[in-house]
Amino acid sequence: MSTHPENYEDVTVYDLDASAEEELLLAHNECTFMWANKEGWPVGVIMSYVWRKGSFWLTASAQRARIHAVRRDPRVSICVT
Repeated sequence: MSTHPENYEDVTVYDLDASAEEELLLAHNECTFMWANKEGWPVGVIMSYVWRKGSFWLTASAQRARIHAVRRDPRVSICVT
């Protein structure tokens, strides 16, 4: 009997416990930071991050468009791969 999944669409078989999540986030330092523009379209940029005490730390200068966008609508996403 094979230990490989037969249904690759079912991602519920892949879990990430808290310890593995912490290890992953500490091992990497690059993410895609995503937000929405004025028209509601998604925008993303690759950024460096620091993971400390359960929080992502990123930096950007005040004149960046994403700063104004996030102040307008604070719903954002971060993707670490």
